[in-house]
This record gives sequence, C-alpha cells and structure tokens, in this order.
Amino acid sequence: MDIEISGETFTIAEDAAAHRFTIAHAGKVIGAADYVDRKAGPDDTAEGTVRTFTHTNVSPEWGGRGLAGQLVRYALETSAEAGLKFRTTCSYVQNFLQKNTEFDKYVA
Repeated sequence: MDIEISGETFTIAEDAAAHRFTIAHAGKVIGAADYVDRKAGPDDTAEGTVRTFTHTNVSPEWGGRGLAGQLVRYALETSAEAGLKFRTTCSYVQNFLQKNTEFDKYVA
C-alpha cells in the first residue's frame, strides 16, 4: 500500500517470511513492525493463531512524520482482516492501541 506524506511516497507491506511489516521510501526499508505468530494459549481470549507485535521502529532521520503510526495501523488492520487476534510486547503498539479503541475487539 502506498501512502503520501508531505509530497513523498512511502510503501507499507507485509514481509511474511521475515514476520514483519515494513515501510519503505524509494525502495529502501526505513521502518518495521515485527511480530510472532503462535497458537492461542489458555491466557488468550482467542482461538487459533494470535499475533504478538514485538518491536516497532522507524529510522531516526524519518521520525516525526507519523510513519510509525501509519505502519502500525496497516499492520493491525491487515492482521484483523486476516482473522487474527493480537497482543503486543511493543510499547509503541501498546500506546497506539490505547489511543485507537477500534482495535479493542481484536486484542487477545
């Protein structure tokens, strides 16, 4: 998915082989949201696969443009559309979820 911010185009995509969502500019990856998929356990409120987001980063030179938020929103929306519930150990994703309650129903 391409997004435009301040006249520049960024591409957000999932790299399923690497278990991450990426954001790129001019073909170069400048940020990522990593995840681990696992079978739901007894502490989860879901069945099947639960996706845990473990780390999110955007290169410092690209900071302050809202790119991490766009990346995380895409990752959560794509995961929800795939029928997955999710958790997080990433503070950025945790803060994002607290501010964006439309994802509450997908939290495992």
